[in-house]
Amino acid sequence: MKILDLFGKYFLALILIQGSILIFFDARNFKKGNLNGLYKKARGIGIGWIVIAILLFSIKMII
Repeated sequence: MKILDLFGKYFLALILIQGSILIFFDARNFKKGNLNGLYKKARGIGIGWIVIAILLFSIKMII
């Protein structure tokens, strides 16, 4: 059971890092490159991944 708990924490950390990179670095480069459509999609996907990961982690902690 402890292995599953570690996996959940590592999963959450990985998604938070990946989502942050997508939001802050990739989206910023798209905006500088005048690709506003990709900028909005990148931010939306990054925020969505972070929200979903936090929800799944919270549900796992409750159950």
